Amino acid sequence: MIETCKVCSNDFELTNEDLAWYKKFNEEPQGLCFECSQKRRLCFRNERSLYKRKCDATGEEIISIYSPDKPYKVCKSDYWYSDKWDPLEYGGDFDFDRPFFEQFKELQLEVPRLALSNFRGINSDYCNMTMGNKNCYLIFGGDFNEDSMYGTLCMENRDVADCDYSNYCEVCYEISDCIRCYNCNFATDCKECTDCNYIADCIGCRECIFCTNLINQSYYIENKKLTKEKYPARKKEILKDREKAYEKFLEIREKRIVKFAHQINCENCTGDYLKNCKNCINCFDAAECEDMKDIIYASPKCKDCYNSGLLGHASVMGYNMQSMLSAFNCKHSFFIIYASDIDYSDHAISSSHLFGCVSLRHKKYCILNKQYSREDYKQMRGRIIEQMKKTGEYGQFLPPDLSC
Repeated sequence: MIETCKVCSNDFELTNEDLAWYKKFNEEPQGLCFECSQKRRLCFRNERSLYKRKCDATGEEIISIYSPDKPYKVCKSDYWYSDKWDPLEYGGDFDFDRPFFEQFKELQLEVPRLALSNFRGINSDYCNMTMGNKNCYLIFGGDFNEDSMYGTLCMENRDVADCDYSNYCEVCYEISDCIRCYNCNFATDCKECTDCNYIADCIGCRECIFCTNLINQSYYIENKKLTKEKYPARKKEILKDREKAYEKFLEIREKRIVKFAHQINCENCTGDYLKNCKNCINCFDAAECEDMKDIIYASPKCKDCYNSGLLGHASVMGYNMQSMLSAFNCKHSFFIIYASDIDYSDHAISSSHLFGCVSLRHKKYCILNKQYSREDYKQMRGRIIEQMKKTGEYGQFLPPDLSC
């Protein structure tokens, strides 16, 4: 059936497959097209705008994604993760005479927030939405990198700079969508290449310059073979003027033959930049994932997720989610890590069975940061959902004015 998007007013198709996904999560169609749905969630993820401000708990100067003029209480990581404060102290009863989102926003303003999402980083203070980086600077959404800087969604690289959407690379500069490359500069969509400059869509190449669409070749310049003896002098001449070489590379890259989609070992998949995936429809930048639809970026082992973005390792049964990691059965929430059965929450770590909560760690059966028994939680959650359906709030992602 054809639907009209509530935001952009463009028509989009709601397929039987979509309806099956909604039924799987016991949800109703939200009335947004794919693009508008993704935009609404992405406004919650500030990756790279960093500020200096005071920690509201200690008074120390810290680095944060929240500018000093923001009304939130912001704390440095050491304090936020400590036992020096209890987020349940900010909890309260749900008021059935007021909209849910109005009460949720009030809670957001009261509960201390994590200054940066930078887990287990070593000498990597200026990184965000990251885990396990060492000696890194301005890495965003990338994990387990070392001695690297200026990267987005890059994983397990070493000694790289200006590295986007690239994994397992070493000693590289200005690369994008590359895998297991070594000592390569200005490379796009390349895999397992070594000592190459200004290349695109190459696999297994060594000592190549200004080349595209080559596989397992060496000593090529502009897709023409040179002898091993003549190559070094020509290479030296080209690399004398990096600016001129880069301009030429852009021209060559624009004219190259491109694949209809970057898919490797995929079965029944549509989308781009997919590897070892099965039954992933309209998905982008995913690896080793299965049974998903309308997903932008998913780490390995994600499964049964629909209409979400930025899914971390082993996220399962996520719907209308933004930024979840190793979580199960979560909906309409932002930044959920090692958690399960979470709805309409903002920052929850190692928790389960939460509804409308902010900044909870190691908690369960809470609503608006108030603790309930298992039975009372289940009853209250059901009542709130029915109330949200009456007000038209339920089924939508958190409104943009709740983004931080």
